Amino acid sequence: MNFRQKLSSAIFSSLLCLTCSGNTAPGASPKPLESVYLYSSPITSAFFSSNGASYDSLKQHWREYLRPHGKSFREVSKANLMAGLKPGVLVLGSAALLDEQERRAIQLFAESGGSILATWGTGVRNGKGQWAGYGFVEGLLEMKVNGKVLSADNKENNTRFLNPFGDGPLTWAVPAGQRVFLGEVAETLIRVDSPNLAARYFSWERYPAPKDSNGAIAFLEKGRSRRVYFGFSESSWEYDERREIPNLIDSALAWLKRETSVYKAAWPNGSLSAQLLEMDTEDKYLNALDFSRDMESNGLRGTFYSLTSIARQHRDTVQKLSERHEIGYHGELHVGFKGKTPDAQEKRLNDMAAEMRDTVGTRALPAVTGFRAPTEAWDTTTEKVLRKLGVRYNVTGPSASEGRLPFFSASEPGLTPEEALVDLPRTQMDDLNYLGLRLGAATAAQLIMLDFDYLHEAGALGVLSVHSQNYATGDLMTRITPPYLKKLQQQRDLVWTATGKEIADWWRIRDRVVYRQPKGSISNFAFDVRPPGGVKGITFFVTHPAMDVGPKSISAGNGNSPLPELKRVDAYRSVLIFRQELKAGSYDYALEF
Repeated sequence: MNFRQKLSSAIFSSLLCLTCSGNTAPGASPKPLESVYLYSSPITSAFFSSNGASYDSLKQHWREYLRPHGKSFREVSKANLMAGLKPGVLVLGSAALLDEQERRAIQLFAESGGSILATWGTGVRNGKGQWAGYGFVEGLLEMKVNGKVLSADNKENNTRFLNPFGDGPLTWAVPAGQRVFLGEVAETLIRVDSPNLAARYFSWERYPAPKDSNGAIAFLEKGRSRRVYFGFSESSWEYDERREIPNLIDSALAWLKRETSVYKAAWPNGSLSAQLLEMDTEDKYLNALDFSRDMESNGLRGTFYSLTSIARQHRDTVQKLSERHEIGYHGELHVGFKGKTPDAQEKRLNDMAAEMRDTVGTRALPAVTGFRAPTEAWDTTTEKVLRKLGVRYNVTGPSASEGRLPFFSASEPGLTPEEALVDLPRTQMDDLNYLGLRLGAATAAQLIMLDFDYLHEAGALGVLSVHSQNYATGDLMTRITPPYLKKLQQQRDLVWTATGKEIADWWRIRDRVVYRQPKGSISNFAFDVRPPGGVKGITFFVTHPAMDVGPKSISAGNGNSPLPELKRVDAYRSVLIFRQELKAGSYDYALEF
């Protein structure tokens, strides 16, 4: 039988097999795919060898990753591909050379209900080794390749950090916006533009480059097929010191296999991202009232971290701000703490607390639980002293974390999450960044909105920081901030805008919930609530086994357990929102699709 006859026979067989995995009626829940195939391209191997490179070393990364899948994983040859593979996940790991037969067989595999995971330059050369362009992967994913991240270009040289979308359907196993270094490798990173992205390339600083220039992971569901594209090669895995890429592949592979995944959301009550609006209240302290007015006109609250030596001179203003907003510490003088001796830091922080007590009064002092260091300069000594003074959280700079979510301080490793400080990283551009770039108001306004879009799509925490001296009438920030606040107000159902204390408190509450997957059924899920309980608003995401095929209902294993609100987020995810307060104990539920 020749290749054309094989294709015809395979098409006829796929039409008959209406009950096979991936072949289901519209709206039905398809069965998960079991098999995972790693394609071994013979012409790619020969081409790499002739050019002094090793295709096998790239495939070895996949072999090591897929080996634990046991019998469900096998490496397949061209002959296997031509003979036809039952629906599963076909991994095209940097298979740069593909002839016309291979391309048609891969397309048929997808049309028959198979899923495809392609990486880097898959199909960029034809069977003769000639350059063919990116048309093959562009067609598979219905995306546009718009260039490479070139190591020779100084501007692009630093754009080598992968930033995944935290609670997204493909990348939920990696925290929101986690910086994953992809290294300086021979296989240059490929940038794509797609309506369905799961990660972007950023510089270390996460400067918000144009949206069509930094797509890193794209996905598509078309008919009975799911497809994913990684714009980086397997060589980049070698730079992944924290082993984030295997976690990312875990969740992407689950999506490709049409497995339903349930996972704990970062934010409460179905919110997709969070925002802290804060002012470092220093010189021109009265400008804080204008920032307060702009927030309140949009129904928003924020936090004012005050230099206590200046706040003492404006007691009436502090009192007025505290009626709607949170007051926090910003040191007693605008001098950083990092590297100072423990004795010097303790004296300064005690002076700070005393000045705040003198400003707000003894009874109000316990409500001051947040801190933000001048010039973002603090260290472990600072946090140890702060905790003794009753401070519960610290707003850090971007260098304190690789991710864009709150985290528990490691300054005192022996503490429990209930005891440790919560650190809130500022990974968003602040007023000093905008002023330093010397941008006009129109350009700065576009940039701040783009920064928000990136934070929101990643499911991250945004911290918009403004200094009081830069919020006078006519200043750049007074022109670009009000429209930003208006956007937050318009998206209040999706973005949780809260004070620093509320965010830090939530992070502790969220930590009390421990998800566990019951054995034997992917439609069941369970979790424990650790003491002291008091959990309200905890949310779980549920990925859909097919586009727009979400859970229809949920039932509790224990009739006395509260039922969550079931809500669709998009074509690929739904959320379960527990609005009732949950006490310490165990909870289990079943989903019906």
